[in-house]
Amino acid sequence: MIKKEKQKNKGITLIALVITIIVLLILAGVTIATLTGENGILTRASEAAERTEKANVIEQARTDILGIQADKKDGNITKGELKTVLDKYFDDVPEDFTIDDVFITKDEYGKHEIAVSEIYNGNLGETQEVITKTESYVGYYADIEGDGTVDGIIYADLAKGNTGDGQWTDSDGNYTIPTEENVKDYYISKTDYEGDFGIQDVLSPTGSGADRFYVMALSDIDANTHYWYYNAYGNMSDYATATSGNFGTGKANTETMIAKWNNSSNGGYGEQNANDMWGLIQNEVENGWFVPSRGEWAAFAEELGITKSNYTNFGLSHWYWSSSQNLSGNAYYADFGDGYIDDFYVDNSTYVRLSTTF
Repeated sequence: MIKKEKQKNKGITLIALVITIIVLLILAGVTIATLTGENGILTRASEAAERTEKANVIEQARTDILGIQADKKDGNITKGELKTVLDKYFDDVPEDFTIDDVFITKDEYGKHEIAVSEIYNGNLGETQEVITKTESYVGYYADIEGDGTVDGIIYADLAKGNTGDGQWTDSDGNYTIPTEENVKDYYISKTDYEGDFGIQDVLSPTGSGADRFYVMALSDIDANTHYWYYNAYGNMSDYATATSGNFGTGKANTETMIAKWNNSSNGGYGEQNANDMWGLIQNEVENGWFVPSRGEWAAFAEELGITKSNYTNFGLSHWYWSSSQNLSGNAYYADFGDGYIDDFYVDNSTYVRLSTTF
């Protein structure tokens, strides 16, 4: 009888253990679900952190926009200015973005989907009337990034084109500005800007398409004169094919010469000199600027009516290097003081001013 009682007690103990284990498993499942389930504590905490991070990005972007608006008299913001803000937080924002577009933030901002309208939902510059493509806008100023900063003076309009040989005293002053059909749109982003080239409105780009305008910087690269390429004198045996004097070739010329200068001992024209202009301008070239070709300098002067008697009124120096070679030791330069395009030995020193397109 005693033996049977012991067996009975042992059976109850096993059942209790099984029940206890089942209860513990249930409690563990409930706890895990509470922590990690769809509505779990950890899930909700993670979602809250993501919402906070996303809200912080939106708030930072809005603060950037307010800073731009505070710096402007009219308190408006252009599409280009908004794009500058968006580029800070998102990758690959297209020129023709809209308020309704949704972009994903960069890695450092958490990869959140954010609509442009969550950051800014006001009027943009593109709501202003775009300029016509049937008349020339040479002589207008250019705000290339649409950020409120005037970057240069427009001296060629590819929607119109032109040829010239008028004011220069030699045939090297001839040029042909081609025409381009699929150019982007532009609008007047600022009126009555006053600069060295007179009082004129400022244009900014909007939408997609080819660049319409050639723009000259409003100042020299610095106050000093520089060599074209000091040790290249007599060594430019490929001068006839390495660069061109034609309008529209300044950018390619500049890229060619920087490549040669950077590889001075392997395909270049000789040892680098610290005062060569190709070493001086490389940061600006990375941002789209270039040394104008012979034809681009000729167009700049004639299209804007710059002569040897008035060039100083425009804040210009006497001589400027072009990016175009002539002979094995010479490069073209614009001589505003004498009114012609000529060539200098490349170990001579003169001023440098850059051009770009937009």
